[in-house]
Amino acid sequence: MMKRISLALLFVTVFGCTQLQTGSEIDSAADFGALKTFGWLHDVDKSAEDVRLNDPSVRKTVRTAVEQSLSAKGYELAEHQQADFLVAWFGAIEQKIMKENIDHFYAPYGYGTLYRDPVLNTESPRQILEYEEGTIIIDIVDPKTKRLIWRGSGSGRIKEDQPEQTALRNLNRSVTKIMEPFPAR
Repeated sequence: MMKRISLALLFVTVFGCTQLQTGSEIDSAADFGALKTFGWLHDVDKSAEDVRLNDPSVRKTVRTAVEQSLSAKGYELAEHQQADFLVAWFGAIEQKIMKENIDHFYAPYGYGTLYRDPVLNTESPRQILEYEEGTIIIDIVDPKTKRLIWRGSGSGRIKEDQPEQTALRNLNRSVTKIMEPFPAR
């Protein structure tokens, strides 16, 4: 159980102190003025491949943040069958590799690097970092036409070693930021 919680915290801390990259797409033909109520596309969130995404506290935090954001914009939560639009969310975690040259300030001016390997005749050493990047996608669907009318997404580097409450608070803020561009009533 403890391993499952610590794995979940890795995902939850995805947007901790890193720069959150967000974006959204909107269907210009959709009439957002007619929308008043929302419901969830799935009564229970679909299970994800990564166990960290299936943690109940992560799932609850995302759903609560979406519901609060939509309520603040003037929409009301309704049953699936009576909702004017439906909401679904998906998450993913991906392994990334970043390579960086370690140069000094004067290298661009032709003075060479601070370090040069005499045997291999290579200049600055490279630092290779492995990290994980988490992504959350929030979809808004028209229940009558089954057409996607809005999508918001956010991704950021997973930050480790945060207390659980801090991590959940950061996840809530991240989802709220993803929902910011969604039109208000």
